[in-house]
Amino acid sequence: MVSRGLLVTYPKIGLQMADEREFEKASLLPERWYIILSRVNDETFNMTAYDTTTILEEEEDDDYMDAGFVAQQGLMELLQNDFDRVMKAGMARIAFYDVAESIMEDIKEEIDSMDEPKVLSIEENVVKVDFGKKQ
Repeated sequence: MVSRGLLVTYPKIGLQMADEREFEKASLLPERWYIILSRVNDETFNMTAYDTTTILEEEEDDDYMDAGFVAQQGLMELLQNDFDRVMKAGMARIAFYDVAESIMEDIKEEIDSMDEPKVLSIEENVVKVDFGKKQ
């Protein structure tokens, strides 16, 4: 087996960053594609991509590419060349989940405030039920 060994990075320069990268690479699991975004400040980040998959020697000469590898390259392309679209899509997704969470909280409050019958006890063929104050 041969490792693809893909590493694409746009890092800060410095010894500390090199040490962090070595630690990061040592923690990667085999047979995975990684895109790692690391925070620089509130508005910028570094991007590093790793491919820890292996190619069987008989596949080495083929033009075969794993779907995950192609997807990783596509995501990197979008991040590098269509960054505004990625940010708009990210903000849209965040807004969607905020609205969905808000709706779920409202529904939960309504459901919790409803007076539903509660079974107090069951004895033989007698069932005691509390139907709430609105009954």
